[in-house]
Amino acid sequence: MNIYDMAKEAGVSISTVSRVLNNHPNVKKSTKEQVMAVLKKHDYVPSAVAKSLVNKSTNVIAVMAVDVRHLHYANIAFTIEQKLSASGYNTILCNTGYDRKKMFEYIRVLAEKQVDGVIMVGSVLSSEETAESIEKYLKDTPIVMHNTTLSGPNIYNFSTEESYGIDLSMDFLVNGKGVREIAYIQDYDTLVGNQKRHEYRKKLKEFGIDYNKNLVVKTDSGLNGGITAIKELYRRNADYAAIIGCDDITCLGAIQELERLGKRIPGDVKVIGFNNTVFSQISNPPMTVIDNKEEMTGIMLARAITDILLGRDLPSHTLLYPELIKRGTA
Repeated sequence: MNIYDMAKEAGVSISTVSRVLNNHPNVKKSTKEQVMAVLKKHDYVPSAVAKSLVNKSTNVIAVMAVDVRHLHYANIAFTIEQKLSASGYNTILCNTGYDRKKMFEYIRVLAEKQVDGVIMVGSVLSSEETAESIEKYLKDTPIVMHNTTLSGPNIYNFSTEESYGIDLSMDFLVNGKGVREIAYIQDYDTLVGNQKRHEYRKKLKEFGIDYNKNLVVKTDSGLNGGITAIKELYRRNADYAAIIGCDDITCLGAIQELERLGKRIPGDVKVIGFNNTVFSQISNPPMTVIDNKEEMTGIMLARAITDILLGRDLPSHTLLYPELIKRGTA
């Protein structure tokens, strides 16, 4: 049965049924009970689309993440969904991968769905093409972006200053441990990835250490990526006493390969991971890491989009700083 049938059976107008469905205060208690009895009798489920036409809101927020298989993105997306749900919002999760065409298609589809807001997680989403797609399809929709530098009247950036994590790592290794031969493992050529590599070179210069291109390895993120990175350093006959990695699981693979080569951790090679996921805790020994505050990031992204929708003022760019957690690998 539809809303017209319900109104007829309840003996009221369609607009009265609509007001009851939307919990409008200007409905007599007896009338409301009469309508609710009919709705309950037929197990009526109101149309979200119909409600959105009345409220001018779908109560849906989309979360676009690069790769939810990656524990870092999964943890942030999970926290966002939990916080939005507690605030009364439903969440659509869009797993974009690294295919730019797919990213832009998602933006178009989200415009068709008329979502109330969008949260974009991952610096790979930061591009001029993304900005153009937002301008074309979502120019009136609040957008909260994580680790990007895009600008626009409806775009709010929230970044974890991961380059500061490189500062902490280098200071700890050079000043704290007296290590100067430091290798760096990077995964993708994203905005944040390149910023971190640039900071690594900058810190070498500050410490008076010559840059050695043989100590910088690009690899895939993940266990196999870490293994491959150490094999490449071995192939280059590189001399290093410490490694800073792009993420925890890649560093876990690096540790496995180092141990296969007979290296002691941290005696021969010190390792510092990135993200502070569960992988850093199951490492043997537990991994020294840069904690980039995944849970806090998710909380603040969710809070930001809800604040915007409630009409509260929000700065165009907010920064969160990571910290070094000292464990057993460095």
